[in-house]
Amino acid sequence: MSAILVVDDEPNIRKVLKGLLNKNGYTGVIEAEDGKQALEMADENNVELVISDINMPNMNGLELFEKVKDRDFPFIILTAYGTVETAVNAVKNGVYDFISKPFDEAELINTVKKALSEKKERENEPVFTDEIFEIYFDSKNPGVQRIKDSLSKAAKTKANILITGETGTGKGLLACVVHSSGPGKTAPFIKVNCSAIPENLIESELFGYKKGAFTGAAMDKPGKFELADKGTIFLDEIGELPYELQAKLLSVIQEKEITRLGDIKTVKVDVRIIAATNMEIKKALEEKNFREDLYYRLNVVEFELPALRDRAGDIIKFAEYFNKKYADEYGLKPKKFDENALELLKRHQWKGNIRELENVMQKILVMEDECIITRAAVEKYVSPGYSGAGKKKGVFFEEGWDERAKKEVQLIKDALEKTRNNKTKAAKELGISRRTLLYRIKEYGI
Repeated sequence: MSAILVVDDEPNIRKVLKGLLNKNGYTGVIEAEDGKQALEMADENNVELVISDINMPNMNGLELFEKVKDRDFPFIILTAYGTVETAVNAVKNGVYDFISKPFDEAELINTVKKALSEKKERENEPVFTDEIFEIYFDSKNPGVQRIKDSLSKAAKTKANILITGETGTGKGLLACVVHSSGPGKTAPFIKVNCSAIPENLIESELFGYKKGAFTGAAMDKPGKFELADKGTIFLDEIGELPYELQAKLLSVIQEKEITRLGDIKTVKVDVRIIAATNMEIKKALEEKNFREDLYYRLNVVEFELPALRDRAGDIIKFAEYFNKKYADEYGLKPKKFDENALELLKRHQWKGNIRELENVMQKILVMEDECIITRAAVEKYVSPGYSGAGKKKGVFFEEGWDERAKKEVQLIKDALEKTRNNKTKAAKELGISRRTLLYRIKEYGI
């Protein structure tokens, strides 16, 4: 079961945090009294989120973050008034967000919801590496070639960029490439998923707030634009931004300044905006759901990413990349695909695009025992009718396949019981890597 890890050297703080999380439906909460113990617990549990104090003995919160920052879970820090500047710098360096002490229940729960929602959205999103960059752009697709030809020109300026394309085509990956290739690559790169933030909170999220601006605003807090100063802000799903707030974003672009909620002072910001959307932007303009003046301010450079089905010649390269990547990560041998299986991969429609292909390759690696993958094996995961029938809490039992899966679930449960839920020892007991065990626990909903 996935868990939220609460880290604080004060037992009462841990008790209150756990109580608030439990009250709001987050029942899988585990506790640690310092960074050192938290690191051990993160190794032994399927952690999906960390909430940590900064000042603790043995290993403080920032030291803990440095140890786990490459893992796939958001990291939220708790801060007192005297450590706000430290917390702001931590967010610029990759911490998801910070919550001020004494914390407000609504702020805590909204931050947790947002963090977990964004985590779910980015699951299986290709991570920027030199290898994936090479594979992505080594394509004969005209759309990819157009992007490749103009990428360096766009990256070396601070011009705003609009990235369009279906879900899973790599919009976040391209935004990362642009930032990493530009003059501000060492400056902050702040990501905001506009669809993951409740409408009543998005203004304070983007522009910050002043102490007392609303119930729970215990201290001044900078917004994402201030955190991105001198760098890049990536506004994903910009089409979900409320129409009224689009006017304020337009003003920020024009005036290069923001005003925190509840404040009268303006703050100058030097930020490059990369926006992305999977909506039909021209249709949204016609229907007055997106401001035309904002569109032209964002659309200095536009990159339209082609769907994976339109670049069929690249599908096998992506599949081979994910096959090797996750075999290494899970401690498994890469699979080999026969000709019929490869043909199915090339002909599948891939409505979820690169993200869907990556997820399918993970499933095949972990769930299929045979070294040679046939068309029949691939069809379990990509057939037009596949929708996870019978799926509950991540379990996907297929016709004719569920008996083996049920036996495997029981083996995992027995190993966990024998080792008192110690994931590392259970993996050794089962003869698989810890990563593979965690993946199967997640897929089976154990």
